[in-house]
Amino acid sequence: MVNILGWVLLVFFWWLIPTLGWIKPTILPSPIDVIVCYKTLFVERSLLYNTGYSIFINMGGYLQAMALAIPLGFLVGLIPFFRHLVSKQIEAIRFTPLPATTGIFMALFGLGLGVKVEFLAFGIFVYLLPAIAQRIKDIETDDHLKALQQTMWTLNASPWMTLKHFYIPSVLSRFSMDVINLVAVSWTYIVIAEMVNAQGGLGSMIYMATSRGSHVDQLYAVLLLIIFIGFVQDKLLKLLDKKLFKFKYA
Repeated sequence: MVNILGWVLLVFFWWLIPTLGWIKPTILPSPIDVIVCYKTLFVERSLLYNTGYSIFINMGGYLQAMALAIPLGFLVGLIPFFRHLVSKQIEAIRFTPLPATTGIFMALFGLGLGVKVEFLAFGIFVYLLPAIAQRIKDIETDDHLKALQQTMWTLNASPWMTLKHFYIPSVLSRFSMDVINLVAVSWTYIVIAEMVNAQGGLGSMIYMATSRGSHVDQLYAVLLLIIFIGFVQDKLLKLLDKKLFKFKYA
């Protein structure tokens, strides 16, 4: 009930500010104007298609980044040679200013849909790879996990059995929250990617709205839609996390 009241107050103050003229409607339109413009976005701006376009990029980028980061993360985290060889480089790559690399990705992958997926995949990958390596390192400081690890050794478990029954479930169950926390970051990168050579997607719609000064209501409408999609995606991933790692919530 309190949460609902908080949303009601937020919308009320949003409506009040432009209505009283504290901020011009050309900067902050009324929530009513924003809601009304969704009809225009659906009919004239292909909102449904562009939403699907962006969700496809999001899912494609996530899956590709995870497919690369998980095996490489285990390789770096479990094998001392690779850990010492590239650990500093992995830490440094997180500070890459992603928007500045758009030109490189365009040169490598062209101007179509592929470059947007690859750009997003790289943006997620540079966070996930250090994260999974860190999750493996965390085992050394977690008394419970160290006890489980020693139990596996006591039972003379093979390296494969230790990997399958100890490292994979214990690391991935913690790593999953790193994936979930990147939802907001991923949508930021999608908007950046779609603004480059705009061909579709919510980022492209934002670019079109900002290039026309009289369409600020459409800008807010698309931003609200992105926030809603990110919120739903976060909830779905958390439900999936509870299904995949039931022992974590026991």
